[in-house]
Amino acid sequence: MLRILILVLISLLLAFVGYSYHQSQPVVDGKRGPFDPRIADRAQALTFARSARGLILVTEHAGDALLGVNLTRQFGEAATTDLLDFLRNLDESLLPDPSQAAERFALADLVMPLSYTHPAVAAGTNFKEHAEEVYSDDPPFLFPKLTPAGHWNDAVPFLPRLDFEAELCMVPLAAIDNPAVLPDFALVLCNDFTDRWTLIREIDLGEPLGFTGFASGKACAQCLPTGYLVVVPRSPEFYRSLELALYVNDEKRQQFRMQDLILPIEQIVAQAFEVKPWSYTKGKEMVSLLPQRDIPAGTLILTGTAAGVLFKPVNIWNQGFYLQPGDVVRTEATYLGHLENTVSEP
Repeated sequence: MLRILILVLISLLLAFVGYSYHQSQPVVDGKRGPFDPRIADRAQALTFARSARGLILVTEHAGDALLGVNLTRQFGEAATTDLLDFLRNLDESLLPDPSQAAERFALADLVMPLSYTHPAVAAGTNFKEHAEEVYSDDPPFLFPKLTPAGHWNDAVPFLPRLDFEAELCMVPLAAIDNPAVLPDFALVLCNDFTDRWTLIREIDLGEPLGFTGFASGKACAQCLPTGYLVVVPRSPEFYRSLELALYVNDEKRQQFRMQDLILPIEQIVAQAFEVKPWSYTKGKEMVSLLPQRDIPAGTLILTGTAAGVLFKPVNIWNQGFYLQPGDVVRTEATYLGHLENTVSEP
């Protein structure tokens, strides 16, 4: 009898391990191909970057460099130090002809194009396929992303059960104090790296999704790299035309279109104001999604990720299913350039 019980337990264990392995297989296959370096046409959007030489109006992506106009040379240091201020005061008729004034700026010399307001506002399970892969039947939810924004090629620290999430970040160009009146938004490529082990240890499934676990699991240091390009579209619907992809060691792991997200930016903002009075747990602390009671200009709003993340509820037991030291995570998006982040050694 004992022998039969042992065999049953071994069979159940093997079945669970096999199921975990099956569920952890990539949902998107393929190798990384040539990078699409297109910059949005000026009739669609203005694209900006920044180097030590100043603020750049980008006209072309040349692979390892950008071509563009040095706006600081024309408008001065004081006028171009803050991109949001520059945009608020911009008279486009004064922009120079890029065909006559273009310079070359190496990607390695680029710095963050603007300073983002902390914390970020993030949307979870905002793509149907991602909700399904993590077994969630809850509607999309919000949580604070508490780690400061980093640079496009920063290393990411190794953590147990480290995961990735390619995201489009939207940045209000003016403060939002009324969700019915939205400003224009800039677009930035982001990656929401996640400490899944901490998230799972702190989550309370008896509470609404997002209010426990996420503030801690999403707060790991250097876990929010952001792009070297800031794109300011002319149409509020422009962001829906974008497509994102993510690769680990040149193997495709995510690919999705922004037109498939569940909550558009208007509803994300509205929900942020609805939950403004509520508190989120971060360890023994209580934190707010909107500590300033509004959404300040320059706040990163993470719109959510699609299917393909490493986490599945059945595979949290095995570090082998997650990012390893030395892994290179590359994130790309239409018109938004790319991120390239190496997982550092522990």
